[in-house]
Amino acid sequence: MSIRSGRQTNAWSDNWCPFSPIRSFISPRVIANAGFTLSSMVADLVADDNSQWLWPEAWYDTYPVLINIDTPQILAGEHDRLQWKDLDGNLQHFETKEVWNSLRNREDKVLWVKSVWFAQCIPRHSFHLWLVIKNKLKTQDRLTVWEAGSATNLQLMCCPLCKCDRDSRDHLFFQCQFSSEVWGSVREYVDMGGVLNTWSSIIQWMERVSDSRTLEHIICKILVAATTYFIWQERNNRLFSTLVRNAEALSKIIVDTVRLRIMGFKVSGEPKYDNILERWLISKNMALEPG
Repeated sequence: MSIRSGRQTNAWSDNWCPFSPIRSFISPRVIANAGFTLSSMVADLVADDNSQWLWPEAWYDTYPVLINIDTPQILAGEHDRLQWKDLDGNLQHFETKEVWNSLRNREDKVLWVKSVWFAQCIPRHSFHLWLVIKNKLKTQDRLTVWEAGSATNLQLMCCPLCKCDRDSRDHLFFQCQFSSEVWGSVREYVDMGGVLNTWSSIIQWMERVSDSRTLEHIICKILVAATTYFIWQERNNRLFSTLVRNAEALSKIIVDTVRLRIMGFKVSGEPKYDNILERWLISKNMALEPG
């Protein structure tokens, strides 16, 4: 509480000074013996001329911290204000944003963040890609660590896409024979240099181009997210339904999805995008800019 009139702030229980709440070290009996009540407000403890505190002088010997509490300037007619103290100790206007920034777990900013979250991304694909990067998908290798299911079932686990090896993040993206075929097909539409089919190679590329705003790199980022999204979807379809799509059909779905996203970009008519338009089979009268 920021003291103005001192009439809305409880002297003993509210947080209004560096040592609040004061009743944490001064007992109710001591408070009552000094002639105060537990409902006393800060204004009740300040002299009329704002020159000193009204609590007993003996308290300064018993509770030395009181010496460091300055007498507030009482402003009659104004209301005390509720404020939030941020991590740096500064008082801020109370907002949920300030509360969240103070309470949330903080870690160093990751290098790949702008390869996942950017203005042109497909949100559900980006959210899924974030789970992939954090290795939070319920892949079979993680289920084994959790000891989910019987020992027999765990031993019989295999990748639903290639029927070889137990599926894992690194296996599905994209060392699995099926997913590797899909990735090899769709990456022909972009220029990703010497990026290999391994997740470590892809994440290194994402970190390297994270800050890039070129149209080519934006499309690459969208394609990576879409490919991981639909491969995971196909993996789950084969586990929990009868729907099965071959690599060619899945590749077409990924390409069509990315193409539709590209067609939603702003129109600018610049010829430098002609090669990209031709590669994605988009009419040349729709030159693009990343927005």
